Amino acid sequence: MALFDAFAIVDWSAANTPTTGKDSIWIALGEREEGAFRLIETVNPPTRSAAMARLRQFFRDALAADKRVFAGFDFPFGYPRGAAGAIAGTDDWSALWSFFADSVQDTDSNTNNRFEIAGRLNRDRLAFAPMFWGRPEFQDIPGLPPRRPEPYPDALPERRLSEDRARKAQPVWKMHYVGSVGSQAVTGMARLEQLRRDEEFAGKIAVWPFETGFADKLDAPITFAEIYPGLSQIEKGDKSCLDEAQVETLCEAFGRFDAEGRFEALLAAPADLQGEDKRAALMEEGWIVGLGYRLSDEVPSEHDNSGIAVPNRRLHYIREPSRIYEESFRLVREATDLSRFPEEAHDLVIRMVHACGMPEIAESLVVSEGAIEAGRAALEAGAPIITDAEMVSHGIIVSGLKQQNKIVCRLNDPRTRRIAEREATTRSAAQVDLWTDVMEGAIVAIGNAPTALFRLIERIEEGAPRPALILALPVGFVGAAESKAELLRDDRGVPFVTLPGRLGGSALAAAAVNALASGLGE
Repeated sequence: MALFDAFAIVDWSAANTPTTGKDSIWIALGEREEGAFRLIETVNPPTRSAAMARLRQFFRDALAADKRVFAGFDFPFGYPRGAAGAIAGTDDWSALWSFFADSVQDTDSNTNNRFEIAGRLNRDRLAFAPMFWGRPEFQDIPGLPPRRPEPYPDALPERRLSEDRARKAQPVWKMHYVGSVGSQAVTGMARLEQLRRDEEFAGKIAVWPFETGFADKLDAPITFAEIYPGLSQIEKGDKSCLDEAQVETLCEAFGRFDAEGRFEALLAAPADLQGEDKRAALMEEGWIVGLGYRLSDEVPSEHDNSGIAVPNRRLHYIREPSRIYEESFRLVREATDLSRFPEEAHDLVIRMVHACGMPEIAESLVVSEGAIEAGRAALEAGAPIITDAEMVSHGIIVSGLKQQNKIVCRLNDPRTRRIAEREATTRSAAQVDLWTDVMEGAIVAIGNAPTALFRLIERIEEGAPRPALILALPVGFVGAAESKAELLRDDRGVPFVTLPGRLGGSALAAAAVNALASGLGE
């Protein structure tokens, strides 16, 4: 059984002047008659006021004919969890909509104060986390930076859960530049809230999923929902622009799915959206219609060449490298006690915890006095980095070495094998005898062999050149704890970082070098 009789699909715009064509407002309208769905009109109003006037008339006509309407808008209906409380005083989507409806000044000629609102929020209610960014370079808006600041605030999430799942969705805090949706959200929420308050439509509109419980209560005369055309692969074809093609394609697809009894699945909560995440979606963040589904090229029969909605088989995980880094380091900070380390050592501890996934190593990690300063000074001076294993060498992010420091590993030097055979020792220890020409002022990163650390200590006692820093992180059951204990007993006047006991490894040694070279950057 179909849920709706009429559909309106809206591609929104926050343009500051009357605009038509590409990157302006497009509206596709359609209705179901005698079981079949047809597209009845596509309009390109130049202003938001003109768009709302056309939508009002469409809704008015539908109500008069006792038709139920689905209206999809391609801007976010909410902010990441916690933002509504910070901005509007309560963790509720409707409070956020009311705030923008009361704050936005959006004239019939399209001029509006969206950037000023974002700047004021950054200065005032979001002073603890000024999340908004993006504005034209020629506009000086106090509190609103033109570009995404670095470091970016982390007191509030940058993205909603739905934006993490949608491959190309932009964060709602981004107010300007290509792909931004922040301005559309501010102006769009304000306009829809004003419509909800209108006596003509009050009580007749339900906002999905907040007021419908996803697909639990879809009985309002008019349902507003957030859509995202980027979920589907839509071609421009013979249309004037991609925006026109997108609204028409989605209007026809949604109407057809509904006529065939398949649209409700796109409005239902995804099976893996549970607990606190589901609560946040229903109370604050909202969701995107069809997220978790895709338009398939499968054909149900030889007489039907339309796409069908099927579950999206892509697993849910964060894909963007920058987002992975940000979220990883955020979680590491939450789980790791950094209180006993000096501020300059925090990046190193975080990198090392990130490399092994074990916050508990911070409880025993030892960073000697002056170790961080010595390591950074050595790198800045262009000193070499000596490693005991190729795995350590390969783990070092070369792009982070601003002085193009040479990385030295002589484990596979032909001379190393001869020394090892002569001295009846490991190649890892034997190669230390070949470090003399590069050891003065270098960083030595040992992430594999305890014998290499033992031999390094012996060489320093013999009068070999002293490195600037020893990253003593050998791993294993034989010699690892003992070699590190010897360094802890007597550092021979060389700053060091070590992890007492059996734990260590190439990943930890490389992570320590990367932290010294570039902090928490890539």
